[in-house]
Amino acid sequence: MGGFMTSRAEALARLEAHEWDLVVIGGGISGAGVAQQAARQGWSVLLVEQRDFAWGTSSRSSKLVHGGLRYLKEGDLKTTLHSVRERNRLLREAPGLVEPQSFLFADCPGRKPGRWLMQTGLVVYDLMAGKRSHFHADLATTQALAPGLAPPGLRGALVFQDAKTDDARLVLRVLQEARLLGATTLNYVAASGLRLEHGRTTGLDLQDTLDGKTYGVRARCVVNATGAWADRLRAGAGSKPLLRPLRG
Repeated sequence: MGGFMTSRAEALARLEAHEWDLVVIGGGISGAGVAQQAARQGWSVLLVEQRDFAWGTSSRSSKLVHGGLRYLKEGDLKTTLHSVRERNRLLREAPGLVEPQSFLFADCPGRKPGRWLMQTGLVVYDLMAGKRSHFHADLATTQALAPGLAPPGLRGALVFQDAKTDDARLVLRVLQEARLLGATTLNYVAASGLRLEHGRTTGLDLQDTLDGKTYGVRARCVVNATGAWADRLRAGAGSKPLLRPLRG
């Protein structure tokens, strides 16, 4: 029976009953995605989150699902192509959660990148996406689309599409799919430490933050998907910090 059909008490009661193929620490979009894909492969999967699902970065994003236009600006075609394909996949697979979002780039003297360079980039962007989604709007159309836009010398605008999402709901959707595939997902369960044998992670210690009860879990593989907090768990195992804070 999948975790989706199991009560929290039942799921907690069987945490120590067997060795899990995979334990994922972190209930944001990265952890949810890892759990979903592993469950799809038939693995026994446990995901734990010490607060609410999507509590951290995954509910505080820009809400944009962009195709990597900024990577294209840097000449990173591979990342741009990957981002475009993932955006299009999400648009297909999560209608209602991921939706098209139009953007307007004002065309005015002295702005960089200029209109022609920006338009060239958007042509490449559309080719990667497999369909044309941008157009040049004249001044009248631009003013109708964005009445408050009035930079000096405004001549029109380039209009293009990316996508937007309700980030927290997307996480919950992916977690639900993981549960339907057999994964067990628990929030308000914290990973208090890793269990190591001969330098290899073989499990972890968990604590129910609601009642304080502790559990020892065995795992063939552990994924640390705690994002900006990843080094905190690693420090407990004596590992050096790997992350550098960066504003997104």
